[in-house]
Amino acid sequence: MVKRNLRMIRFLDKNYNLIYVLKFFIIAWVCIFACQKYAWAQYNAAPDSYYLQQKSLTPFEFTETSTVPLKGSWEYYPQQLIVKPNAVLKSETVSLPISFKQLTGTNKNYGTFIGHFKIPKQYIGRRIAIYIPNQYGAYRMYLNGDFILRLGEVGKDKISHRTENVPKIAFFVLQKEYFTLTIQASNFNTLHGGLENPMRIGLGTTISRQFQQLMMSIGLVCGAVLGIGIFTLMFSIFQGKITRSSIRVFVFGIFILFLALHNLFSAPYAYTTFTSLSWIWGVRLEYLFTYFTIALFLTYMYLLNWRYIHPIVYFVAMSIFVVDIIITLFTEPEIFEYLIFYSFLFSPVVLLNFAYGFYRTVKLKEKYSTINFWAVILLCTTFLHDFLLTLNLIDSFNLSFISTSFYALLIMFQQSKNYAKHTQYIEQLNNNLLELNSSLDQKVQERTLQLNQLNQQLELQIQIDALTGAFNRRALNAEIQRLFTLTKNHTNHTLAFAMLDVDFFKNYNDFYGHLKGDVVLQDLVKIIQRALPASAYVARYGGEEFAIILHNVPSEVVLNVLQQVLNAVRQAGLEHLNRPDQKPYVTLSMGVSWMDQNHPYADIHELMKAADVQLYAAKNAGRDQYQAFRSWRQKR
Repeated sequence: MVKRNLRMIRFLDKNYNLIYVLKFFIIAWVCIFACQKYAWAQYNAAPDSYYLQQKSLTPFEFTETSTVPLKGSWEYYPQQLIVKPNAVLKSETVSLPISFKQLTGTNKNYGTFIGHFKIPKQYIGRRIAIYIPNQYGAYRMYLNGDFILRLGEVGKDKISHRTENVPKIAFFVLQKEYFTLTIQASNFNTLHGGLENPMRIGLGTTISRQFQQLMMSIGLVCGAVLGIGIFTLMFSIFQGKITRSSIRVFVFGIFILFLALHNLFSAPYAYTTFTSLSWIWGVRLEYLFTYFTIALFLTYMYLLNWRYIHPIVYFVAMSIFVVDIIITLFTEPEIFEYLIFYSFLFSPVVLLNFAYGFYRTVKLKEKYSTINFWAVILLCTTFLHDFLLTLNLIDSFNLSFISTSFYALLIMFQQSKNYAKHTQYIEQLNNNLLELNSSLDQKVQERTLQLNQLNQQLELQIQIDALTGAFNRRALNAEIQRLFTLTKNHTNHTLAFAMLDVDFFKNYNDFYGHLKGDVVLQDLVKIIQRALPASAYVARYGGEEFAIILHNVPSEVVLNVLQQVLNAVRQAGLEHLNRPDQKPYVTLSMGVSWMDQNHPYADIHELMKAADVQLYAAKNAGRDQYQAFRSWRQKR
């Protein structure tokens, strides 16, 4: 026994170092495991303490009506597609927006961006939104490890990656003020990649409203420019004669049409809201419309005055555009996107030619030379600005669609002025002919009568709201002015004016869509017209607001009639499930004003303002009702 103990003691003595190393190794692994487990538990079970330890925690201070950029410090994990922070993987701290090229030297890459953020406590439990403009690739977004949004297909190579180019909005509700965002991004197709365009965060309603305003403004501008182009084309076609002037006007009309298409397909890519084009054809059309727009603009300037652009310069520029168009049609974006940068190397030659041409025309005081000079200066400056923006050399937003639209309006103003002068000249010639030839007087009277009839028909057409079929704002203004004057000048006349507003109509559009909202407005007009007497006048005031005029209707009858309208709308039961109150159907709020000679108003604006004040009183009182002035209620 003693011998055995002695042998054990000798063995332990010889292997003491080995045992010490093993003990240290075991203890180290236990500590590492315990730390890792504690850190992960801290992330899941005690997020507040976890976030307070983060050096890169970014607070956001948005408000009810404003948004803020989604910037701050992010951890970037190159060549990794993860959902939650990982202490083992290599990462670097970056600030957004940023491209893969800035991070790795090439835009063909993939990786994960993770950031920790804090929102104001008063917005806990409310719907938050992140507006994500086009990011030239694909991405997936996670909130606290949960998937919330994707664009395209994020992949580790060109085969698994699928590009899309659409602005998106991510909505979510937070139960705590701290949160973690994870964005997996990849790109293998275009010259851009990563998270290059700045994102914004704010309340869901605010983000949605700003996005709708942006899309609406782009749509309105593009629609206005498109209308100008169509009008110009029709004007040039109906001139009948083929002259240099008519060809110039025709080219200008085509230029305006492609300008509208260019604005529609350029950033922020408004066309994606109503088309399902693939990203590659969206990019192709954006570049093609750009080439056609510039080519037609140069052609218009060449036809306007030969001094603006030399024939040789014009021929070389057109040759470059032909090559650009062919390559854009039949190659991949990574080829034709490079091409545009080299093509623009010729632009200084064109600009110098413009400068010399405008100098000559201004010096010679040729017609419209000054206005064309400043307009083209503005146009060239904004195109240069957007070119630098495309190269990520400046931090700004696209100006070309604004400047080009302004230029189109300016040129159209010039054309309209010329047309007006010619019209005036022709009218003067007509008067001279009438004076010289009395025998044609009868024919002129007949023509005038026909024109008056046509004008009356046209006047009736332009008085009708195209969407609802009710009278429009212009017709309403004329009618209320006429009846106001009539009531003011006659002792026994009365005039009642009611303002109507569809309750929570924005919520309706957000829930059902604008097309369904248009149908509801049409149905409401029909319901209102059926509930009113035949003498009533119904007009669309604007948006979801309507107006009712009741002339020579006794005061005791007016409110009963309006109550019938409210009841008719309720009985129609038009579904509205996105109201903050408990009513699942569409309702109206009304404000009523009334006048006679004993209760006059200074002007129609005061009369309408009184109704508008009562409308807001009805809204504040709970909606789905009417409100009238106290003096009127007392009279009843």
